[in-house]
Amino acid sequence: MAAHVAAMIGFRTALAAPRALRRVPRSRAARETRGGNDGGFPVVRAEIRRIASPDGTVVDLPNVTFKRPPAVDRAACKSGMMHIGVGGFHRSHQQAFMNELLDVNFDVAKNWCTTGVGVMPNDSAMRDYLRDNDWTYPIVARSGTDASTMRAEVEEVYALRDMILAFEDPIACIEAMANPDVKIVSLTITEFGYRVPLNSSDFKFIERALNGEMDCETPYPEDMEKPSTFGIICAAAAARFERGQRPFTLMSCDNLPHNGDVCKGRMTSAAEELVCAGLCSVSLDEFVVWLQNEVRYPSTMVDRITPATSWDDIATMPDKYGFEDKWPVMCEPYKHWVIEDDFVDGARPPWETVGATLTKDVVSHELMKVRLLNVTHSAMCYVGILAGLTHVHEACLHSKIRSYLELVMLEEIAPTLRANPEMDKSLCDRIPSYARSVLERFENVAVKDQLDRIAMDGSEKFRVQGSGVIREGIALGLPMDAFALYVAAWAHFVKREVEAGVEVKDMGAQGVTAPFRPGGTGLPAFLDMVDIFGDLAMDLTWRQNVTRMYDTINEHGMEFALDVVLGTVSAFPDSIRSDLRLDNPTRAQEAQQLAGDEAVVAVVNPARLASAETIMYTSEMLMGEGSSVNVNAR
Repeated sequence: MAAHVAAMIGFRTALAAPRALRRVPRSRAARETRGGNDGGFPVVRAEIRRIASPDGTVVDLPNVTFKRPPAVDRAACKSGMMHIGVGGFHRSHQQAFMNELLDVNFDVAKNWCTTGVGVMPNDSAMRDYLRDNDWTYPIVARSGTDASTMRAEVEEVYALRDMILAFEDPIACIEAMANPDVKIVSLTITEFGYRVPLNSSDFKFIERALNGEMDCETPYPEDMEKPSTFGIICAAAAARFERGQRPFTLMSCDNLPHNGDVCKGRMTSAAEELVCAGLCSVSLDEFVVWLQNEVRYPSTMVDRITPATSWDDIATMPDKYGFEDKWPVMCEPYKHWVIEDDFVDGARPPWETVGATLTKDVVSHELMKVRLLNVTHSAMCYVGILAGLTHVHEACLHSKIRSYLELVMLEEIAPTLRANPEMDKSLCDRIPSYARSVLERFENVAVKDQLDRIAMDGSEKFRVQGSGVIREGIALGLPMDAFALYVAAWAHFVKREVEAGVEVKDMGAQGVTAPFRPGGTGLPAFLDMVDIFGDLAMDLTWRQNVTRMYDTINEHGMEFALDVVLGTVSAFPDSIRSDLRLDNPTRAQEAQQLAGDEAVVAVVNPARLASAETIMYTSEMLMGEGSSVNVNAR
């Protein structure tokens, strides 16, 4: 067992160097076989190879740059971290930061490489791909709004050292995580992953770990349940506790507000499940206290738009980028990472040297990013799909949807951020410019992010990210019309998929789709889902607003519904006339106070004199930051 675990946590000498990206001529479509050295690889990392065509020439592709890596000894790398959920986002984000750190400070970073962990059956495909590529892969960061501005930077990532499938060998995974060399266990398991309860298999592994029986040769039944993510983590933590070792830091990298607290709460609830299960261990109570007091759970804010790699991406690699790969990561150039500086014994890589922000306050960054980017993303996807669009950039470049997104961000989300006592006021001042940067990123045609991808797991995204904004907005007296359209469009999307016999890709699909299946009552039952909507399910005014928007879409289509929310229609159907305009004297007074600067005149609907926020944003778009406008209402 020890030898097996060592092989998993260590990196074999035979795999000491990465597979270099293979630059091929534009006309070359087939990969040449790798030859020589009987399966061994050079220890020193080499520059990306350029493979010439038979006539000896290499075609340089315009607007494609290859980031030149330094020569390093990969055999010297060790795993100081393990990561659960090696998907596209982890590979584009956390691994990109680590790769850059290896490039600029190899002697320090070499002890902080990553062993990946797969817990889902489809993770075996990722493991096999990475293993066949010597645990390296390319990132293609794309940008551009049209053919003339398209750019791409290709980078080969070598910070990942190996990958274990927990469902194939749970003991090897637990022992690898219990290795004291592993200082950090990080997660990207989606919002739903934090709600999966422990199972009977988890209890058995944790009990053995607490009793010092992980090396026991007693076989496990083949029909035993597969261990869950937090079952594996708890078992590894229990093994460390029983052996008197220091704990690891558990770091969530999911798009969750207060994700560190969510992670700690899940570990605490897991401990309660152990007690309820009557787990037999004399040290259980001490272990629970140890989990609460000794393990550290830093919060993080993560950001890099990373669409799923398409078959077209793979097929066009040689022509577009000059090399072939079976599973490249396609993403935007922008990346951002804010990390709460709270690690066990202070043990962590110096991420701040490569652009990450280490701080004691992540909450403000989390709230602003999750609400202005992720929540806006979700609102856009359903509206865009019902408008007949496919890609994020198409929705963002649609004039009405663009105006709708500005409304969502600046009139309904921004006030909740400004009123939130946890927000850093200096960040609040940056809301208009941040909103503008988000929309500019959405416009990136090269990313080709699909609205259907954003629509996945809509129930959990709304529950965790969107519902709180609505509650806070209602408490502030905002009508929340734009969010009502978001929910109405979401319900129409689910209804359409159910009627077409299309699978709704949502971990909560059974509950979300039930209202629109035979015997369901449609929208009323959809809004009744307390596990998703919480107390909004009992808010009659909110339900009426969503119902009006739902009926408007049903009777007049999405374009007209957008006109209604934007206040640009000249006449409303009687069924939706009331409550769609907001005669708010305070908001009108704010607009009048801004009058007097003749530089710009904006003609707006009184229903949308929401705040100085929107007016400031419009002025900045037209004249630059610091401008003001004269508002004429009609």
